This record gives sequence, structure tokens and C-alpha cells, in this order.
Amino acid sequence: MRAAPLAEIPPGGAIPALDGLRALSILVVMVAHAGLGHIVPGGLGVTLFFGISGFIITRLLLAEHAARGRIALGAFYLRRVLRLLPALLLYAALVVAVLARLGAPPSWAELVSALFYGANYWALWIGYPAAEGLAPHPFSILWSLAVEEHFYLVFPLLLGAVLRRRAFVPVIVLGVALSLGWRLVIHAACQDGGSLALCTADPAQRIYMATDTRLDAILYGCLLAWACRGPIPRWLAHPAVLALALAVLLGSLVWREPGFRDTWRYAVQSLAIAAGMGSLLAAPALGWLRRGLSLAPLLLIGRMAYVLYLFHWLAVGLACRWTGIAMRDGLYPPAWYAVFLTLTLVPSLAVHFGVERPLLGLRHRFRRVAPRA
Repeated sequence: MRAAPLAEIPPGGAIPALDGLRALSILVVMVAHAGLGHIVPGGLGVTLFFGISGFIITRLLLAEHAARGRIALGAFYLRRVLRLLPALLLYAALVVAVLARLGAPPSWAELVSALFYGANYWALWIGYPAAEGLAPHPFSILWSLAVEEHFYLVFPLLLGAVLRRRAFVPVIVLGVALSLGWRLVIHAACQDGGSLALCTADPAQRIYMATDTRLDAILYGCLLAWACRGPIPRWLAHPAVLALALAVLLGSLVWREPGFRDTWRYAVQSLAIAAGMGSLLAAPALGWLRRGLSLAPLLLIGRMAYVLYLFHWLAVGLACRWTGIAMRDGLYPPAWYAVFLTLTLVPSLAVHFGVERPLLGLRHRFRRVAPRA
């Protein structure tokens, strides 16, 4: 099977290799949370997912604007609701049932923070209390979804105006610069406690989880979509760009200096991910790699990435509780993995095939250009 380069795919057309990249991102996260976080960089998987999201959403919206001269905001937000809300509601219902069974049901405020995408700021400034024997809290995983949803909420509203003024690149570059600059400010301000309005007890977590300090990871994906909206730049379609991007990512993981890790690391990784993803998708010589990412098992995992991300976190907590082992870095006994995999796969498969797949056709009815978001 030939895996066409990006230049041969129509605007808004499906790119199977992106589902393969989604699969890699969720597998990195799950492996890290399954005891290998000291070896496998789970946070890098989230940053990869941010970059993919920025690229896909921007590519679809640019294609719609080019075809119709405008962006149908109502249809966009309805597609997002149909894509994200059903699985989230089911996950939240299961979490409420589990926590109630353990005698620690979430408060209404905690539930609202989870369902309305405030989990990152709630976790940072208030915190989700752990039920006895169940840690981490099942809602804490929603922090990254909150970052993405804050982007989805604002970006389409601004895009039409930005495109009319031909200011896409300056505005996105400004957003990238502001994110990095704000991280530098937060890092400097929070070293000695800092202002409570800016800092939390763990400054590194404040930078890692907050939308205002992580938005550039998505914006780099937006810039990639803009660069690929017409003829692909020749430099981007060269395999050496992917090799260089992978080398930069490796270097960012090796360099452990705290100041770099809290500030420049996210910019370096996000830029490398965007450039490497562009090279992977555009370089004719990398068709073999796109074919590998388009294998059926990876496509399925990639399309299930959202539900796997949700349910694996509850599974981590329950596996620790039922085996009596605290969450840690290092391999768990086989019984832990049996519980973890069962509690991850059973609800994920049920929700994907029972809810997400049936809703896919309904989402397509509200799509103006592309076959899939």
C-alpha cells in the first residue's frame, strides 16, 4: 500500500499516518503511567498530541475557509461536542460511581470542573482529594483535555478575523512568543514562593499543566498547517528534517537542568514535533514510515486514543488500590498489569465501538470540507 505524501492529499482529506502518531502518543503516556515514567517520557506523548491537534484543527478550518469564504462556527462546535462530550460523560459517570462506592463521592464543584474543562486549574489551585487507597484522582487526567478545549473555544472565533487581515503567521508567532515569555516569568517568579496569584506549591506542575503556559505546543501545529496549506516547502519535505527533529527531541530529554525543563524545553520539543511531523507527512522518501504508521493496529489505537487516555487513568488508580501497591516508577507485579489492562481496554472498547463509532456519521453531517476531524 502506497502512503501518499501530504502534497497529494486534498485539503481536509484524511491522513492515516496521523492516527498512527496518535497511537504512539497514547502508548507513550500509558507506558509511562504503567511504572516506566522514569524511562519513557509520558509528558512528551502529551506534547505530541497537542501538536497533532493544532495541525488537524487548523488544517480543517483553513480548508473550510478557502472553500466557503468563512468558518461555520456552530457546526465546528457541534462537531467538538459530539466528538468529546459523550465519552467524557461516561467516564465521569463511572468515576462518580467508583468514588461513591469508596465513600468519597466528588463534590458538585469538582464534577463541574471536570465536565466544563477546568480540571487543569482546579488541580493546580484547589486540588482533587484522593479517596482512601485510590490515587491519583481520576479527574486529574483531564488537565490536558482542558488545555485543548480552551484552544478550541477561542481559536475558531479569532481565525476568521485573522485570515481577513492576512495576519495568521504574526498572530500565531506572537502567541508562541507570549507562551514562552510567560513560562520564563512564572519560573522566575515562583522560585521563592512567589505571588499566590501566579504560583502553586509545585511551580513545575503549574507550568506543565496550565493553558497559559502550554498553549504554544498547539500553536506550533497551527503554524505547520499554515505552511502546508499550499505547495509544501521543499526544505520541509526532506527526510533530514525528521532526523534533526528526533535528535533535538532526544537532546531535550537528556538535558535535565531545571530552568530549561520548566521553560525552553516545551518550546524546543513543540517546534521539533511540528517540524518532524511535517517532514514525516510531506517527504516522498518517508513513505515507508507513513505505511508503518498506517498499519491497522496502530490506526485502531490512534482512533481510540481519546477513550484510552481517559479510562487508563482510572485503571491506574484501581490497579494500585486492588493490588495494594502505591503508584511508583518501576515495574509492577503481573497482577497489577492484568487489572490495569482489563480496566483500560474493556470500557475503552465499549465506548469506542458503542458510542464513538455510531456518532461518527452524525459528525460528518456537520462537516463542511473534510471527511474526518
